[in-house]
Amino acid sequence: MVLRSDHRTFQNCGRSKTAIAAYLMLTIALGSAGLPADDFSQFRGSAAGVTADQPIPLRWSEKENIAWKIRLAGSGWSQPVIWQNRVYITAAVSSEDLRPKNFADGVKLPQSMGLGGFTSPPKVTIDWQVQCFDAATGQQVWAKTINSGRPKFATHPSNTYATESPVVDANGVVAFFGATGTVARLDHAGQVCWQKELGAFASDNGFGTGSSLAIYQDKVFVQHFTKGSSLVAGYDLQSGAEKWTYERKSKGSSWSSPLVWRNSQRAELLVAGGDEIDSLDPDSGKVIWRLTGAKAPTACSLAADKDRIYFGASDPFSKGPLFAMSVGASGEIAPAKKNGTFDHCDWLEAKSGPGMPSPVSDGQFVYVLDNNILRCHNAATGKREYQTRVPDMNQVAASPLVIGNKLLALDEGGVAVLVKAGKEFEVIGGGKLDDTFWATPAVCDGAIYLRGIDSLYCVRQSP
Repeated sequence: MVLRSDHRTFQNCGRSKTAIAAYLMLTIALGSAGLPADDFSQFRGSAAGVTADQPIPLRWSEKENIAWKIRLAGSGWSQPVIWQNRVYITAAVSSEDLRPKNFADGVKLPQSMGLGGFTSPPKVTIDWQVQCFDAATGQQVWAKTINSGRPKFATHPSNTYATESPVVDANGVVAFFGATGTVARLDHAGQVCWQKELGAFASDNGFGTGSSLAIYQDKVFVQHFTKGSSLVAGYDLQSGAEKWTYERKSKGSSWSSPLVWRNSQRAELLVAGGDEIDSLDPDSGKVIWRLTGAKAPTACSLAADKDRIYFGASDPFSKGPLFAMSVGASGEIAPAKKNGTFDHCDWLEAKSGPGMPSPVSDGQFVYVLDNNILRCHNAATGKREYQTRVPDMNQVAASPLVIGNKLLALDEGGVAVLVKAGKEFEVIGGGKLDDTFWATPAVCDGAIYLRGIDSLYCVRQSP
């Protein structure tokens, strides 16, 4: 299949109503038999990086509490997503070595200095795949190629051609490959049910793409922000029918992921990049509010709880504020002075915006991880409870997760630290694996799934 740039549906192999009903009945029956009830179905799970308490191990290594470890075909930074007893990832598979470089090696090359627009894509053929694994054993169940061809544009040496995380539900898995503009749903047997081509476009500075999908009720949401596209689209999960589209006025790359904010008043779909955040009605795509003039998440994503969202951005040349914005906003919003306070801004802290790891809030506290520096803020007031260097950790790209009363942080060198949630810093566990990690972990049914450059790991308490 060659790369295409038209926006259309390829095919629809939706199940019959009888088959869907049977599948759902089976799912319910299996769920009552003890399979995981809290699946990790999208980037950072269903609540922006917060999950219920689970019996994860407090210590692990290559020889301790590893349920399985499998060598991966291809490369990618997409987070694993889990549904029932299946683990799904995406990958760019080629006969050439496309494995990404770590921070130290990646910054030595021209793309890291903003010169990526002058580099050429590799002259290789890539199979963009969805891969499915058994959650209990790690055995590969199937791999399906969605698109095949040469990449149209280069990517940063530390990025990959399969960085966007998929989403999964009872109907199957939906994947997005920003490098080709391809969105596709597969059923749980690996059959393609529908596929769309949104177009492949260059990214700012040749950094590549990285915005994951989001899922809400019967819809999947795509954010395709590049130099040539400002599209946000909502599609019916089952049929692939286009529910709505929205285009921002300005084009420009963003690697943040859309977030469905289930707050105390309503559900909102948030998309961000540059100096703008848009809140859309997830059912209609209509704008609820638009914030401009504030440094918005571009490399990371927003954090949220039922009362507020927390966001900001930092890059090697500037640090923006960390903002907290409360529920109930509407219409056009802008600060009187760039990066100042605005309507529904509860608080801001100057020069505290996150970098690549997305912040996370458990409703009481907001945690921001800036490489090996962890900051904890009071969610209501913004008061900084602590700022500390996390022992043994270095460069961090993966987003932290809150698991009950524990915060999980993972650096690129495979050092993971478990910190007790709360206003006092206390390390209560962690581990070390021999790989390079940029993908955010997934947590489900007492297991932690970690995707490295070379391998996929399942960390689970040994009997």
